[in-house]
Amino acid sequence: MTRRSDRIGDEIRRILAEALQRKLNDPRFHGIVSLTDVVVSPDLSTARVFYSVYGDDEKSEDVRQAFVKAAPFLRHTLSDKLRTRRIPRLIFKEDYSMKEGEKMDALIRRIQEESSQTRSGESEAL
Repeated sequence: MTRRSDRIGDEIRRILAEALQRKLNDPRFHGIVSLTDVVVSPDLSTARVFYSVYGDDEKSEDVRQAFVKAAPFLRHTLSDKLRTRRIPRLIFKEDYSMKEGEKMDALIRRIQEESSQTRSGESEAL
């Protein structure tokens, strides 16, 4: 990515985060959605907006549907605040890295617990 598209992606993320927090009244967004990254194509025609959802798969699906419904409004909000000739088409993608990280943490904790139980069982046998 170029520095220009990086800067524009950061600005889009800031504008969209503010719009989600202050302008949208959809309860599916409040308190469970975080915008993690925006990747803008080199020609600025599309912006992939990555978001993370705190909750289960049902909430993830609700948020996905809410983004589909809110996309025209969010693009219009961008056109008001973003100073570029072309306003990119928004594509929303869920970012699973947080969920994957939580799974890895749970696995590590389980392995540590099993390891400590095994060590305590060996020391009792001595």
